[in-house]
Amino acid sequence: MTTEWCPERDRLDAAAELAETIIKSFEIVKPPVDPFAVIESERRFLLAFGDDFGEAFDGRLEYQPPRFLLFYNIKYDALPHGGRHHPRVTFSVAHELGHYFLERHRQFLKKGGRAHCSQTEFSSDNLSEREADAFAASLLMPGFLANPVVNKNELTLARLDGIASMFETSLVSTAIRAVRLSEYPCAVAGIRDGCLAWMFPSDRLIEASCYPGKRVLESPEAQRQWKRFIGGFVDRVSADGMARHWFEMYDREDVLHGVYVTQEFLPVQVMNTLVVLLTLDDDDLFKDDEDDSKD
Repeated sequence: MTTEWCPERDRLDAAAELAETIIKSFEIVKPPVDPFAVIESERRFLLAFGDDFGEAFDGRLEYQPPRFLLFYNIKYDALPHGGRHHPRVTFSVAHELGHYFLERHRQFLKKGGRAHCSQTEFSSDNLSEREADAFAASLLMPGFLANPVVNKNELTLARLDGIASMFETSLVSTAIRAVRLSEYPCAVAGIRDGCLAWMFPSDRLIEASCYPGKRVLESPEAQRQWKRFIGGFVDRVSADGMARHWFEMYDREDVLHGVYVTQEFLPVQVMNTLVVLLTLDDDDLFKDDEDDSKD
């Protein structure tokens, strides 16, 4: 396993667990989750202000003693949406709540650290921003509500559409959170500037020794779809590919060399990102283990 990826995963998982602990206290029995209810519960210490801030930021948290001030950009509300706010606005609010509740982030601001403008929803390479993103995704899709839905079957973009509608979350954050909760071998990746910008695997995929870590785009189909994406193509496409083009396999590379992966491509123009849902057959990944058990 890579030495860089594991500590980052641990920090992201810890942020997600904190969000789940917080939202459990609200005794929500069905989705969607309202992050503004969390803000209201902290009203003695936290005030929120929404406005159209243009391209300045999606969200911003400041400490002005004795309170924190949470600013969120409502520009996305001009786009079609079903809930109180567009899912990207809701995610931005939840992201800033991550900065508020995560102790390291909170103390940084309280000790005089400069507030910064966040571009949310997994668009930043900064680990603190990614922690806040992980917090937000878990707050809006806590495991106690999402697990029964996510693990009814293997993930597809069509299923993710339905889950996103149920939780009133964006398709990107839904895909990332659902993959992290999935009991099936799968991953979701983001392609930006022709390279792999990020990837989130399910735990089952890691059990099969398929790890994130690659940055070069090796999949021929992904290279083709990226060229179509930057040319303005916005349709979803599904195609088979090879797992070795996406994952580091280390000691199982020879065993898994011929394993196929289903690639579902989701163009997200507002993020300048081509998102890819990757799903694998459990039997293909663990076939050797099953054969050994029969011996």
